[in-house]
Amino acid sequence: MKICLINPSRLMKPMSATMKPSPSLGLAFIAGALKREGHLIQIIDSLAEAPDQYIAFKNDIVLNGLSETEIADLIEPDTEVIGLSLMFSGNWLHNRILIDYLGRRFPAARILAGGEHLSAAPEMCIEQTRSLEICICGEGEETVVEVVKAVESRGDLSQIPGIVYRNEDDTPTRTPTKKRIREVEDIAWPAWELFPLEKYKQHGIIYGVDRNVYSLPLMATRGCPYECTFCSSPQMWGTRYFMRSPQDVVNEIVFFRNKFKVTNFDFYDLTAIIQKKWIIDFAKEVIDRELNITWQIPAGTRSEVIDQEVAYYLYRSGCRNITYAPESGSEETLRLIKKKVSLSKMLDSIGFSSKEHMNIKINMIIGFPSEKHRNIWKTMWFLVKASWYGANDMAPSIFSPYPGSELFNTLSKEGKIDMNDDEFFYQIIYVDTFFKNSFYNNEINTYTLRFYLISYLAIFYISNFIFHPTRILKTMQNLLTRNYESRAEMALGELIKRSKIKIKQTEKSTIESLI
Repeated sequence: MKICLINPSRLMKPMSATMKPSPSLGLAFIAGALKREGHLIQIIDSLAEAPDQYIAFKNDIVLNGLSETEIADLIEPDTEVIGLSLMFSGNWLHNRILIDYLGRRFPAARILAGGEHLSAAPEMCIEQTRSLEICICGEGEETVVEVVKAVESRGDLSQIPGIVYRNEDDTPTRTPTKKRIREVEDIAWPAWELFPLEKYKQHGIIYGVDRNVYSLPLMATRGCPYECTFCSSPQMWGTRYFMRSPQDVVNEIVFFRNKFKVTNFDFYDLTAIIQKKWIIDFAKEVIDRELNITWQIPAGTRSEVIDQEVAYYLYRSGCRNITYAPESGSEETLRLIKKKVSLSKMLDSIGFSSKEHMNIKINMIIGFPSEKHRNIWKTMWFLVKASWYGANDMAPSIFSPYPGSELFNTLSKEGKIDMNDDEFFYQIIYVDTFFKNSFYNNEINTYTLRFYLISYLAIFYISNFIFHPTRILKTMQNLLTRNYESRAEMALGELIKRSKIKIKQTEKSTIESLI
């Protein structure tokens, strides 16, 4: 069949801490699975095609990337299936416009979608659109192949596990949950040859730190064995954790390095490092093959495994940027959010990584529903200690309830979230700002939390430059040369760039007629 897969544009506030767009690894896996079955695949990456285009959406929110009409103009007229990757809930307000616009432009095509947002709320997605027919929930590689077979043969969708589909009376029907893919090495590698890789390189579209090299995403493991209450993974994926062999992962690295001259790889894993033996075997495999690459862990990982020996092998194999995710410096908060981490061991691990000259970022979240003043102050003290131990970079995030997470479900039951109210999605878009964000905290008022948010940044970076005075000069040099070494430098560079953008206005756009 002729299938078009789309990575849609995103909604954002221009002057926010939102990072650059990143390549859609999930969509590349889906493309690989369908290509292996012999289907003809067209890819439209809306963000890569127009990364510097900003279109007025509503109030001070803009659409970054191609408009829905521009996307439709690129789709081949005889396309039989249109698939969309709906990863982030903050984009839903435009995703639903795009879906229905494509339904009108291509009435003969079947429209399906997958991704994190859709997996969390498939019934809502069908109810709020007219043209979305099939939702693929969870891991999609096997399911999408079965769905396309059923579409091609006019088969019975009710027999396919892991989907929610629009039935004859226009209401959503859910099939039984599909079991996780256990043989992860049997999954087709991402079909990156179908994607606009040159545009990724040209515009620095990368999840990790843009070091002015050719980069691609990579996934060595699937799932996460932990049960953090703010994360949607336990409810959506379960806690089964599957690892590819180190040799298989390195084989993929070699393949894409040779095929596309890629020299940097970003690990997209939910939890990249859990077993010490695995990561050392992987590092040794990279070293023994003399690959001369760099790689990064920008999403966060466990600290317990990274001791002095592991840090040594990480750097020798090319790891240059690593992210730790303590989320809080308060043991009380960590217990409440079920984050199983030892803060003292994490500090030791940061120290080992720093001695090996890796650039270290730590992720923090502020504003959990039950967080108190004392928890905030303990986190600030932890930030000072992390700075002393050598962390380079810190990104404080405001707690945002991810659909599908335990905390989201709790807040929904308490009546504090209504996904049928568009205001919920606007709050997600504003989460990366400093002055229009919303909080779900019951203990501290909004203005104080915003003060604490800014304090997190100030305390970490002031202490960092006091403890490591050469870093401020290096940071200024990197900003001037755009040769970034940290995510903070990238974010600052992106904000400077966005301060000069021109927002495209239209007289009577499809957006205005549908929102």
